Amino acid sequence: PIGRRCKSLDGPTPLRPIPAPSHSGNNARSTRGPTSERRVYLMHPRTKRAPLKRLPILPNNYFIVVPFCIFVVAIVALVYLAINAVMGGPQYLYHKEGVHDSESSVIEYLNDNSGNKGLLHPDFLYKPSSSSDFSPPPRVVEFYAPWCPHCQHYAPRYKKLATEVMQVQPSIKFYAVSCVAHHDICKAHKINSYPVIKFFKEGSYESTKGGVNNGASSVLKELGFEGGAAAVAVGGGETDKLRKADKSPNHTDSNNDKEIARVVPFRDHDVHDAWWDASVSFEFALKNGIYMENGSLPQEKQEALREWLELLSKSLPSQMGRTHDIINAILKNFSRAVQGQSELDNLVRDSVPSEPSWAWRTCTYGDNKMGYTCGLWELFHIMSVGVVEYNQHNPPIATRHASETLRNYIDHFFQCDVCRINFLSMYDTCAFDGCHRLSTNPSLSEQEWRELPLWLWETHNDVNVRLLGERLDQNKETKPNQWESQQARWPPLFACPNCWREDRSWEEEKVFKHLHNMYWSGNPSYIKIPTIGTNDSGGGSRLIPLRWKLTVICFGIALLLLRLYNTKRGRRNSGRHKK
Repeated sequence: PIGRRCKSLDGPTPLRPIPAPSHSGNNARSTRGPTSERRVYLMHPRTKRAPLKRLPILPNNYFIVVPFCIFVVAIVALVYLAINAVMGGPQYLYHKEGVHDSESSVIEYLNDNSGNKGLLHPDFLYKPSSSSDFSPPPRVVEFYAPWCPHCQHYAPRYKKLATEVMQVQPSIKFYAVSCVAHHDICKAHKINSYPVIKFFKEGSYESTKGGVNNGASSVLKELGFEGGAAAVAVGGGETDKLRKADKSPNHTDSNNDKEIARVVPFRDHDVHDAWWDASVSFEFALKNGIYMENGSLPQEKQEALREWLELLSKSLPSQMGRTHDIINAILKNFSRAVQGQSELDNLVRDSVPSEPSWAWRTCTYGDNKMGYTCGLWELFHIMSVGVVEYNQHNPPIATRHASETLRNYIDHFFQCDVCRINFLSMYDTCAFDGCHRLSTNPSLSEQEWRELPLWLWETHNDVNVRLLGERLDQNKETKPNQWESQQARWPPLFACPNCWREDRSWEEEKVFKHLHNMYWSGNPSYIKIPTIGTNDSGGGSRLIPLRWKLTVICFGIALLLLRLYNTKRGRRNSGRHKK
């Protein structure tokens, strides 16, 4: 007994896993579980008592293979999303999500991997070299940019025009060419503004230029179908009498059959969102708005571009580091940048570590086509407030010089024809007393500097009201009333109640402070505008797409399994699983 007790001082005999013995009878213990998997019983080596614990035997690499597979799937998904982000952006108006609408009367020229691959020289614009007997049909071709507001307004009219003309002459084809997706084709055809309509008669590759106000009868006449034009004139086509249509209180989108509000509320965003959207639009403009023809830039455009970049380099906040890097690289190698689009693209690619993602945060309203022009306005506002900030610490920039630089940039590098003409008309006619408010000579008065962002703010609000009226007129709705026109002006009353007086005039000091907070120093809490009930089919601006959520879930599962594997391996190495 003494020896037995002394022997017990060495500690209990350790447990070791041994296979459970086979038994017969009612008390037999099976080594097969309900799923027929082999199990190990932890038995005491001497007493052969009941099992203390049983563990299922899993493959040794189980906790490695599964996380690895999920990790690979997540990486592939991220690569796919990255490619889409770089190549996505606003591409088409008549072609959506890779599926061509076979019922549409307009044929969108595509060049993708969906089986409908476009040629380098489409046969409706260029004579095929392989077939000398090919004779193209009579056709109408629209060259457009999906970000152009006027192109967006014209798209439903172009579809109606195509349907009406083809009912009279089915041989006539209607095509649409996106100058964002097919920039080289538009440069070859010298498309300097949007939208542009061209008519091609049967068997001919020589075109005549038309306008967006052409009705069905004029289109048929342009293509040589005098009899069809007379028939349409007698019957009265839809496109020839759009303004005689009945008025409706609301507009219904034919794509999603959802009622759209007459005045779309402003989206919630902060100063970082404004900087992001402005930066994306700046890079988008470099990619799609500088070179509209092959070859180097003319001298006049070179000067306009140089002055614009120099102004931005002084007036943009330092937090927009990526934009500053691009601007500095272009100005440093300006003679190379003006030689062609490829040289400009190479400079941008060398100056920043990664490709841009054509995804605007708050400017899209669920439709990425709207992002470019909205982000460009954000860039203009940031510049105008930045001039005030720059003048406080540096030799001042004349506000008239800044506005002239902006005017020249829009004149040479903004291709939405109607939008450009309207802005230039407002500027050249001294709208909102711009000729007196903006000083030609550099001033030391901050009050005079503030006139630049305030003048640009008034100009932008006037554009908002005009676009509201055009949209309602396009949708055959009644004109906006005084309250709706006020709602189209930014900031709305509930976002900045101190900015507006009861007579709908504005407080200059409050408005500038609001502009400064929004585009430069930070965003006050009351600017956060809820988007609930905005009738926005695209959802909130911060909603994460489902594919990104699935990718994050895959990563989370992989990390969880790796964590379980490390925990299990640590328990086995320490022997704690035997206690």
